[in-house]
Amino acid sequence: MIGLLLDELLADGAPVLGEVRSPVTPVDEIAAYRLATMTHERAAAADWLSLEVHTGVAHNAETVIFADPDAEHGIWGGDLYAMISLGSGDPDWALVERIWSALERLWSVVAWDEHSGFDLSRGTPS
Repeated sequence: MIGLLLDELLADGAPVLGEVRSPVTPVDEIAAYRLATMTHERAAAADWLSLEVHTGVAHNAETVIFADPDAEHGIWGGDLYAMISLGSGDPDWALVERIWSALERLWSVVAWDEHSGFDLSRGTPS
């Protein structure tokens, strides 16, 4: 699943700089990446972001239950979640949009964040 997401993310658009990060905890499967859109000068176009992709029903259940304790949003039983952490100052919104679009093309997705919950706007700032 994780390789499929990366293939979809890298299929089109500007080249992406990336580093693989080691998982923090052993779970069914976790992959962590540090990513940025690459400029023509081979530098990061904006602040690097972190993308963590978690698979495995047992591990994800805790996170999903915390986010949706009453199962009102239909996410219980999800076996993949992706978490994007933005750098401060100059977020790479174009890359966030590419990641989101890749997730949408591959799977049924639901946006959530720790501040807005499920009221999170689909769009990214300009």
